[in-house]
Formats: sequence, C-alpha cells, structure tokens
Amino acid sequence: MKKLLLVIAAATVFTFHLHAQPEKGDWIASLQGSYGVAGVKSDSYRYHNLQLKPELLKMLKHNVALGVVMGVDHSVTWMKNYQPDVDLRTRNLNLQIGPVVRKYFGNAKLVPYAELSAGVNYSHYYSKFSGESGSSISSADAFIRPAIGLSYWMNNRVSFSISAGTDLLKPRYRELQINLGISVKLGK
Repeated sequence: MKKLLLVIAAATVFTFHLHAQPEKGDWIASLQGSYGVAGVKSDSYRYHNLQLKPELLKMLKHNVALGVVMGVDHSVTWMKNYQPDVDLRTRNLNLQIGPVVRKYFGNAKLVPYAELSAGVNYSHYYSKFSGESGSSISSADAFIRPAIGLSYWMNNRVSFSISAGTDLLKPRYRELQINLGISVKLGK
C-alpha cells in the first residue's frame, strides 16, 4: 500500500508539467487579497481589515516578470471602554503604488515564486473617542515589500496563488501579510 501511494505521488509530481507556462512577452493580470477579523468574547474589541492588491506584469524573459502593483488596505477598529466610559473607533486607509519584480522557479503547474515591490504608501488615519469630534492624520512614505508564494496554474491562462510578505520599512509594526489571489494570462 505504501509503495502504491509513493508511485501515485511520484507520478503526480512528474505529470504536473505545464507546457503553456508564461513566456517572454506575455502579460499577466493578478489580483491578491486578504480579509482579517479579530476580537474578544466580551465584545470590548473588534478589528476588521480588507486588503486588495492588483498587479499587472509583463514577462521580460523566461520566469522573470516586471510590472506595477497598486494596493488598497482598509482597517476599522472599535474598542469599548478604551478608557473608563470612553469608546474608541479608528479607521485606517492605505493606498500604495510602485514597481514589482517577480521570479518564478520552475515550469510545473505548482510553481514557487519570489517577488519584490517598492513604492509610495499614502495613509489616512481617523480616530474618534465617544462624545468628542474625531481627528485625522494623513501621511506619505515609502514601502519595500519582499514576498514569497506559490502559483498553481489550472490551465494555460489561469492560476491561483498564495503569498506571504512584509513591509521592511515598518520596523515598529512588522506584520506578516498572507494573501490569496488569482492571475490571468492576457492576450493570445
């Protein structure tokens, strides 16, 4: 039984080759995103986060792509009794744009990749204590985000991916971002 499973696993690995892998000159449109929720049972703290990251990539040579990434990250926090009899509500919106370089490792249906994106991040933060008017702060700064991931090519045009990365320029608030995505090869 073990030998049979081993033979099936080996056959699966060796038959996963995809002949229509993206090639030089191909365009790939990708959308990655994540949704996060946090809270405590007592309803004294709630956090929601939605992140979308569209990318447009052009294959420069075999397994290397260059493109542009645009990101939208929106989070909402509500803290009941932040201070005695005072609630706090916050909203944070980040818009990012910059170049991205992606390197695929292999030509199989399941392909690991590494990418590096950098650019400008615009942030708008709003907070409001109960019984008071709110205040907001806006800023612009840079980001450098390395990521690693896996793409599973369903056919010669569509792949699903999972990736993990972090912003290196936020040393105080380092967060591992895990995204799910879909990519579509454009053109012929």
